[in-house]
Amino acid sequence: MVITKEVEGEVDSNDGEFAEINTIGIEGIEDGRWLGTMQIRRIKHGDTRKDFLQRLPVGMRLRIVTTTEIKPISQSPADLNKWPSETGQVQ
Repeated sequence: MVITKEVEGEVDSNDGEFAEINTIGIEGIEDGRWLGTMQIRRIKHGDTRKDFLQRLPVGMRLRIVTTTEIKPISQSPADLNKWPSETGQVQ
């Protein structure tokens, strides 16, 4: 199953290397709720420090589209009702 979702974000900080963006829901039960913080690293986009600071200035509002793929974890039927940490799959 693939889910695509739109959220809004606001650039909270940008030091020229990393930008932190606070994300806010805009649909359904998430509408108006703070969802979390995401980081964008300058080096992954090939920008100079100056370009990165200009592209993502603090306070800038953004529309963000996320795509999530959901698929089952290979487990025995006895483990299906347990959290991954209980089955030793997550540290």
